[in-house]
Amino acid sequence: MVKAVLNNAKALLLAVLFAAVPLIAAAAMPSGDYFVRDVIDGDTIVLDNGVTVRYVGMDTPEINEPFYLEAKVRNVMLVQGRHVRVLVCGMEPTDKYGRVLAWVTSGGTPVNETLLKEGLAKVLTIPPCGLVRANAYKALENEARAKKLGIWSAIARSAVREITPVEARMHLGETVRLRGTVQSVMPWGRSWFLDFRSPNGFRAVVIPKASDEFDMRGMNVLDLRGREVVITGVITLRNGVPEMLIDSPSRIE
Repeated sequence: MVKAVLNNAKALLLAVLFAAVPLIAAAAMPSGDYFVRDVIDGDTIVLDNGVTVRYVGMDTPEINEPFYLEAKVRNVMLVQGRHVRVLVCGMEPTDKYGRVLAWVTSGGTPVNETLLKEGLAKVLTIPPCGLVRANAYKALENEARAKKLGIWSAIARSAVREITPVEARMHLGETVRLRGTVQSVMPWGRSWFLDFRSPNGFRAVVIPKASDEFDMRGMNVLDLRGREVVITGVITLRNGVPEMLIDSPSRIE
């Protein structure tokens, strides 16, 4: 009986250790040349050592957003099944999800910059790593905006209907862009309610994940009060009130 218990405990310990290997590897992984085993989306890849790498300083569209697939496919074309140069950010090697934060080069092509230049990503200035090349990245984003490429194109804008807070109830379950003035900002646990004071009582809810990103970027949700903003997301209904969940500051323009 005692032997069986010890064996079970040993097996459990080994399982925990093996599960932790990717995180340990991520924390200790130096810059260097690595083989890309898989592409998760436009800004995230998995190396052959099992470590997940998140590109620094930029953010590609999420699933169900315009140009999500185009950004992922472009990333596949650039890095899938190739050896790439991974430059790990020394100031913050990993994020809270255990992903390595890095700049990636494939065959001499800077991947982060390419996605921005082609209009398949927007600048993401989460300090400290996101500030390192922020000025250069903003210039690339502005270039893509001026050329109306990718996410800045008329096609991307028309793919998502723009509505007013009054119209929110008419578009339940749809991904829309909503334009309106934030009348009040109220805390709710670790979330925030942005009240647009429409006849329908429309509100946007900044969820904890997005609240953390606001803090990391040195931004204050309270600064949205009184501002006219454009937000993008899916309209849902809670307790009879239409609302939109905001999972990233990038959803607010």
